[in-house]
Amino acid sequence: MKKYLAVLFTAVLAMSLFFVSPSYAAETNKNLVEQKVTVIINGEIISFNDPILNNSGTILLPMRDFYEAIGAEVSWNQIDKIATSERNGQIVELTINSKTAKVNGDNAQLLVAPMIYKNRTYIPMRFVSENSDGQVYWNQENKVVEIILNEDTNDGQSPGAGEEEPAPIIPEEKYILYMNNQRVEMELPPITKDGRMYIAANYFSDYLQDSFSQWVDETSFDLTISGITFNFTDNSNKIYINGELYSGNEKPFIQSGEMYVPVKFIVDSFKNGGSLRYVQEDRTIYISLYDYIMTSDFLEKSYGSLNVPQLVENAALDGNRELFVSDNPEELTPTIIMSANETLAENHVQGVTSTKEHRVYGWHINKLGDRAKIGITIQNTSSSEIQVMNSKGVSQTTSNSWSTFDVGLPLSDAVLTNTLRDAKESKMTIAPGETKIIQSYDIGKNYLLGFTHDFDIRSVTGAAVNYTIRTVISLDSEPKLEAIQTPAVPINEYAAHPRGVWPSSALKVTLPAYTVDSEQVGYNISNGKTDHFLTAENSLDKMNGTVGNPGHFGMSYKVDIPVVNNTGKLKYVVVKITGRGGFYSGAVKMNGRTYLIPTLKPGQEYVQLPVHRSKKMNDVINLEIIHAGGSNLPVAIYVETR
Repeated sequence: MKKYLAVLFTAVLAMSLFFVSPSYAAETNKNLVEQKVTVIINGEIISFNDPILNNSGTILLPMRDFYEAIGAEVSWNQIDKIATSERNGQIVELTINSKTAKVNGDNAQLLVAPMIYKNRTYIPMRFVSENSDGQVYWNQENKVVEIILNEDTNDGQSPGAGEEEPAPIIPEEKYILYMNNQRVEMELPPITKDGRMYIAANYFSDYLQDSFSQWVDETSFDLTISGITFNFTDNSNKIYINGELYSGNEKPFIQSGEMYVPVKFIVDSFKNGGSLRYVQEDRTIYISLYDYIMTSDFLEKSYGSLNVPQLVENAALDGNRELFVSDNPEELTPTIIMSANETLAENHVQGVTSTKEHRVYGWHINKLGDRAKIGITIQNTSSSEIQVMNSKGVSQTTSNSWSTFDVGLPLSDAVLTNTLRDAKESKMTIAPGETKIIQSYDIGKNYLLGFTHDFDIRSVTGAAVNYTIRTVISLDSEPKLEAIQTPAVPINEYAAHPRGVWPSSALKVTLPAYTVDSEQVGYNISNGKTDHFLTAENSLDKMNGTVGNPGHFGMSYKVDIPVVNNTGKLKYVVVKITGRGGFYSGAVKMNGRTYLIPTLKPGQEYVQLPVHRSKKMNDVINLEIIHAGGSNLPVAIYVETR
């Protein structure tokens, strides 16, 4: 179990390392000298004689200087190129140019290997810090990293007889908790103890599905979350997970009659991990458990390059669900959002006599210096009633350090698995001249909000009706989103993110038939060269400026692959997916089952879908793909026989 947790812990850390903006991330696989990072250890700014490096978004520090700063004992094996450090009973072994480390003898995986740069050994800062009994906090905007190290006051042992545990720090202010985007006003505040955040266990059991808690006895407490049972004992570092013992540095404790549990430990114990973020100035805690916000499993990466794919010629729009994209301005700044209440984007719909299907897709970053509320509203501009039906959607927020994983993938997963959640009012009637809110979202300062929302609108009487769909933003403390009916703010012409309205939210293509036992073939779809369906010129509403959507954000791409098998034998057909020209991640449904595609490096990594077995002379593999965000990049599909 210990080995499992170590590997799981580092996998989650790898996904929460210092990811940067898409333009900066394009400089991957290079050791960039990072000039502007400030490192603070236990309140003291640390200066390094050698430069700080950034490799693919991971901060690396010169080994000797860093280990001296954190007070670790270090040894160097010149023959095997292994650096071993020890601090507070935590032993970390790093091998130069190897992504496999050892933590207390157990293997753990690194995103970036330790390396030699200009005759100096460099090590990944977050991994070493958090495996040396420390916590790391990253301020992306100011590029400040703060490391809080637990003090070794008793040689790593529990307090002796007669010694008391240090009193936890109990904040007096009110706190807000977002548990998987569900807002909770905390009556019981979080407590910091030994540099770790603890909250009352009931916040997990009360606000997560399939979760419950109970006292075993006066000092022992069970918390079950999605099939995983944690057993905590007051002031003991011995925690049982599904009956297996884990001994670490976390010590749950009883306070005010409640069992306080270590948040980061719980988040890291799940298969798909999650994230914990604390915005100190807002006294707001964000907890996400990816086992809840993503229902599908990740495909495993494979390494290697694939052949240059062919272009696909016969793509076409599919279905009648109109796509309304609100992604420009992506960064909401005071120079663009000049008043407290503004329209971000709008869609004027006219002449609907029966039922019309809609999808609203949004992606906005709050750079306005304060919390805000964003909403989708509908104004009935006709003389007859309209009815909103089947209103459902999904939204996610993130600090924008890892937007694809925190936002893009959960949205893509929810669409393909048909797990969009019903709106508070999934059905409503809107009178002539009336405006109502379809859905609203809170967005914290410097946070990214992404959402996908589907609904249908019909004319109640059968007469032709007109209406306007808007995405709006308010900075008021008591916002009235339905009252915002200003023209859409101008686009940010220097940042070409999509904004517009297009006739369909799906594309479809049938690839050329693949004959088993023939050579591998590859096809480049969503390429912007052979399909031009989502250009600015094709937008149904020009608003106050439109920008095309070549990445097909908010859309699904349906792909049929005919398979010809004239052998009369059972054959195994393999489908592989990779990005073309830049980082790619998304979700793919194959023959009815959905899988998540982790971030793939172009020309280096790909994923392989489950093997398709068939004896049919004529068979079809059905795929549906959704891009999870990032650059306007295509995806390539390869077919071969195993």
